[in-house]
Amino acid sequence: MLHYRPQLWRRRCLNQDNGLNPAPLAPKKEHRFAGRHRPSPFAADYDALRQDKALRFYWACLTKPNKPVSKDTQEVSLLAVRHFLTRLGKPVTPTILSELVQAKKDDPKDMTFEQELTLWRAEAASSTVLTYVATVCGIFRRNFAPLDLHIHVESDHQTQPIAEPILVAIHQECQQRERDAIELMAFGAERVGALGRLPIENVRLVENSTVAILDIPPHLAKTGHRHPSIIPKSLAERLLENAQRLGSKTLLPNYHSVWKKISTLAKAAYQVELTSHYFRKRFETRCEKIPANLVNPNHWVILMGSRPTVGHIPTIYSLLDDREFVEEYEKHILPRLTLGETGNMPSETEQLRKENAELKEQLLKLTKLLSERLAT
Repeated sequence: MLHYRPQLWRRRCLNQDNGLNPAPLAPKKEHRFAGRHRPSPFAADYDALRQDKALRFYWACLTKPNKPVSKDTQEVSLLAVRHFLTRLGKPVTPTILSELVQAKKDDPKDMTFEQELTLWRAEAASSTVLTYVATVCGIFRRNFAPLDLHIHVESDHQTQPIAEPILVAIHQECQQRERDAIELMAFGAERVGALGRLPIENVRLVENSTVAILDIPPHLAKTGHRHPSIIPKSLAERLLENAQRLGSKTLLPNYHSVWKKISTLAKAAYQVELTSHYFRKRFETRCEKIPANLVNPNHWVILMGSRPTVGHIPTIYSLLDDREFVEEYEKHILPRLTLGETGNMPSETEQLRKENAELKEQLLKLTKLLSERLAT
């Protein structure tokens, strides 16, 4: 039975001398598909927005050395701004975004933009819209007109615990600036962005105390509510001195590059993943073990910038008028956060003995003082 093979048959038909010297096949034509150019109906709007100084400054802030901002990031920014302007009913012009930023600077108490973004996020609850809203907030923040709006992004990243001696070793090998950054996260408990971008006028040194209060504003807080954070006074003084020396208005300028050095050192020398967020989880782990009769769980939850969940749920706390709260932090929380400590505090019996010794010492001082006054 003969099988028909078209390729072999074609070659035999093209032979010049009966199959001994086959003739070369004809060159195959390259098939080219005609390109379809579909211009965007909003191309003119995008060209106009690219000329806006506020948007170009935002892209410049995202540019890294030898790595310009990606085209995808630019496209997302253009889409976010165009949708935002549509919701506001504003025309697209080469200066419209700069005008909105300036309007926010002139009247920071005007919440029109925050209300519109909140409605947008609620009406279209999707990851794409959340990205657009976050992009608009980022544009305003990078142009020094931060919006009073919080964008919460959930993550399922699992943090691997790091042994305390390794943390101490990393802390000791760092320069003083990196050490201050580590201690700021270890005691401050908030996100690194909230602590690093905190205005220096929001740092308040408490008299007759060893701590300082950081007044976290709503646009930096995790939950969008103003709340306090507490750090040692000596650390606050060093950070303020360094910020003033550099002419910075924030507590920890260039915190991104500072933490990049810390993470690089931890990875190279100890093969561990150490980020600023690790110390937030360390703070929570240490405070969870404090008995509720010593520290109200709501207190350390508020210090982390989270919503309280036990009993009365306040949204605003003032530590300036609550001396007991400050003493509670100094006595029960601060010792557990010091690098090198295991988090295990003395037993109740040892604590009572210590307090009893302190009371006896104070009683002897009072007795001596009264005796001297009576003698005179």
